[in-house]
Amino acid sequence: MSCDNRRLRILELIKKHTVGRQDQLVELLNAEGFGVTQATVSRDINELRLKKIKEGGVFRYVQDDSSSVDGDNKISLMFKQTVMSVVVSQNLIIVKTLAGSANAVCAIIDNFNLSGVLGSVAGDDCIFVATEPNAAETVAQTFRSYMA
Repeated sequence: MSCDNRRLRILELIKKHTVGRQDQLVELLNAEGFGVTQATVSRDINELRLKKIKEGGVFRYVQDDSSSVDGDNKISLMFKQTVMSVVVSQNLIIVKTLAGSANAVCAIIDNFNLSGVLGSVAGDDCIFVATEPNAAETVAQTFRSYMA
């Protein structure tokens, strides 16, 4: 599994679980088949710029909100490097990616929480995004802006 997929999964895990130690992340990721070491998770934490906060007497990792501009740049970079095309057909958007990249890009799209998006499905190199009527072109333009 790719580095991008693993890092997106780390972000999902720290939102879903109270994770305060690297060994907890290693355990969660290995349970999902990622096969990581503590050193890999440590590098991912640094790359994702996660920070520890104390919440209810317990420490946990969270995404550092102050790095959101950098996060936008990473999303744009991933779109530029992996998304080949964005095409609209009525209320369906077809996003073509490099082989093996669709799941990671789809996770990013899902995290956008864009108005008008009903859901998305990813294959290996293609994503289908269903939208409300008349919203597809606006949503597609948002995707294209990350490719520019």
